[in-house]
Amino acid sequence: MAPDSASAHEADSASTSAFETEKAVEAAPEAVVVVQAHNDAGRIALTVLTARALPGVRAVLVLESGSTDSTRRVAADSGAVLLTDASQLAGYAPLPLLFVDPGRQQRVPEALVLLAPVAAGSADAAVATATESDRGDAAARLARRGLTRAGLTLPGVLTGEYCLSSTAWSLSWPPAAGAGALPGVVVDLLRAGRVVVPIALEAPRPLPGRGLKGRRQVAKALRARRGMPRA
Repeated sequence: MAPDSASAHEADSASTSAFETEKAVEAAPEAVVVVQAHNDAGRIALTVLTARALPGVRAVLVLESGSTDSTRRVAADSGAVLLTDASQLAGYAPLPLLFVDPGRQQRVPEALVLLAPVAAGSADAAVATATESDRGDAAARLARRGLTRAGLTLPGVLTGEYCLSSTAWSLSWPPAAGAGALPGVVVDLLRAGRVVVPIALEAPRPLPGRGLKGRRQVAKALRARRGMPRA
């Protein structure tokens, strides 16, 4: 392909992506956006403001975990509802819960692709996966292997963004700790016979490294659910 043709192709792809995102925004059903934040003062405002501007978003919640910077103040000033405990999500769970990364900022509309199958009733949960080229850290790779054994083959590692129906939220409560939370949620739902769909979604920033502690949290979450029936 000639350079000019390649550039035209890339421009067409970008235009198509923007068009698809715009259509997703227009058709988006009601949902609650949840942003899990820790020391994200420099990026949380734009994420909250962008989410609040989306039609169908009934609330933007910032689940804050002991930040030492001004994350709480900036989030509140941007119009978010501040939560300090995940159990507080119960009052919002009648609507689908869309969990987005605080670094998504003006690209929040792209995450609506996770909401679509849940709102349509074709899935109980949708989880974002990174591309094959982004293999993640040891914790992410362990989670991927564990979910494969549980019956869900992921095209890439989990990025931490996902959407849950109200039923899925109830079935997966309480979650595991730390890096094991999302893998634990997925295993709980699979064992309950629920539908979880992986969706490729470009991560808004490089996937964080969780170190040995994160790997242990994932291993504990997967081990705790092994062989334990869940209705």
